[in-house]
Amino acid sequence: MRRRPRLPLSRLQVDTVQRVLVINSTALGDLLFSTPALRALKERYPAWEVDILMQPGLKPLVQDNPYLTQCWTFPGRSRRLLTLGRQLRARGYDLVIILHGNDPEASLLAWLSGSPFIIGSARSPLSFSYSHGVASGGLLEHAIEKRLNFVRPLGADAADTRMEIFLPPPVKKEAARIVQEHFGGIPTCLIALHPGGSDAYKQWPLGSFATLGRFLQETYGAHLLIIGNRSERPLGEELARQIGAPALVTGGHYNLLTVAALLHNCHLLVGNDSGPLHLGLALKTPSIGVLGADDPRRIGPYRVSWGACLFKEDACPRNPCITKRCPRSVCLEAIRPEEVIRLIQDWWALHYLPAAPKGEAHGG
Repeated sequence: MRRRPRLPLSRLQVDTVQRVLVINSTALGDLLFSTPALRALKERYPAWEVDILMQPGLKPLVQDNPYLTQCWTFPGRSRRLLTLGRQLRARGYDLVIILHGNDPEASLLAWLSGSPFIIGSARSPLSFSYSHGVASGGLLEHAIEKRLNFVRPLGADAADTRMEIFLPPPVKKEAARIVQEHFGGIPTCLIALHPGGSDAYKQWPLGSFATLGRFLQETYGAHLLIIGNRSERPLGEELARQIGAPALVTGGHYNLLTVAALLHNCHLLVGNDSGPLHLGLALKTPSIGVLGADDPRRIGPYRVSWGACLFKEDACPRNPCITKRCPRSVCLEAIRPEEVIRLIQDWWALHYLPAAPKGEAHGG
């Protein structure tokens, strides 16, 4: 840093910028939270080439994003970081923005890119290597606003804070074919459930999901899509067994882009605090989050009419969650299936319930 210090952001001449690298090398939800910031950046500076560095498994979700020029993938903690650093340097970035990335890798790659200007979090232990450190907006600031704070110093902002995913037509067509083949036609009411999550402390009890699934089938004649990755396949299959109805369990059988297109066909998603919930919101699928350890003001549906959530702030005396590794999800156990059902009846059924075919009626 003494040999090659970063320049202060005040010296950046935006009219000379050609290429910008955005680092967002963490999970699915983090990437989706960043999409309003990407849109704001490109709308403010349409001539800029905006590239992104991300996890390789998420790359299909941004390949059709019109705000991005090129996608780099994070190679993990290995010597390949140095190879990637040399490739980034050859691209010649005028500015690097670390929207969300784990240190020290994110800061190292930003520095290896050779860019004279780096924007990152002021809370990073490596913030001394940045041109500008973005201060935290507070414990309850929504993750979307946190990402927008990284582009606001450049004069970019967004009144429209919705998340976005762009699905290519062939993938939509393939998803429709999968649904039609599995259910023997296009369901009048297709509802997605996501019982999994990155950790047990984020997961609503499986029995509660099963109670909800039976209600959805009996009351609305719903066909069920149970979303999960390969490691969550046994969980999804067990949920289908407890519900006792044929369901399409993704369970890692399809890539993430196809799962997104399947979710795009759904009339409702009920899920835990995990990537699929945010994916549903980005797709404008009516979505209900069952939240426990994290406050919905930080990670819940944000300024969209098609999102709702349930959260019991007083369910645990340690809220906000201290360890996020509780052996029992007390905060989620406190949310009863009847409460989710009531929200479905009072919100979703009034505004989003698909019309029944002529001659049929929904149960009640």
